[in-house]
Amino acid sequence: MKRTVLLLFCLTVLAGTGFAQQVGIKGGATYSTFKGGDTDNYKYRLGYTGGLFLQRHIGSLVGVQVEALYTSKGALRETVVAGNLVEENVRLNYIDVPVLLHLSAGGLFVDLGPQVSFISNAKYVVDAHSNSGDKTVTSRTDITDNPYTVDFAYVGSIGYRASNGIGLEVRYTGGLKNIDDEGAYVRAERRNSSFSLMASYLLSYSR
Repeated sequence: MKRTVLLLFCLTVLAGTGFAQQVGIKGGATYSTFKGGDTDNYKYRLGYTGGLFLQRHIGSLVGVQVEALYTSKGALRETVVAGNLVEENVRLNYIDVPVLLHLSAGGLFVDLGPQVSFISNAKYVVDAHSNSGDKTVTSRTDITDNPYTVDFAYVGSIGYRASNGIGLEVRYTGGLKNIDDEGAYVRAERRNSSFSLMASYLLSYSR
């Protein structure tokens, strides 16, 4: 329910911006981890993203794009305890709202700008592997209250959109603030960092 309310709120804000000249949908895979001074041994984890975007061109080459995306982020870390492999999986789900400068020419496009994210839910899952290779889920903890409610980042994308409105893009999102508000890592330097590969479809597209 919480994430649904957040998404509806974001879409309501977007609808009121006046950037509804062209509407599209997008979705794809994310590859995320933590960056910062206290992120040794963290690895990338595979996630997902999807949502809506609104686009309005100011001229033939320049436009503004606003998005509302539900995105899975987080990171993986492996340690060895008493000879057993322990996998830590931090799963952070956000509502992302990037506001982007959109530059396009001949189907190629670049998006650049800031992003604000609202935490939806978060889980900390620990899997233990014995020497024989057997896996046991030792804990699954809700840590939604641990990250800050709001996160900020910068976004950069490059992609191509065909004349039928179908597009493909690669995006990097870099966190600008530490994510932890409570819990064991409250003073740690950990920021979200992720790559995304997304397909999209823009309604009523022409170039």
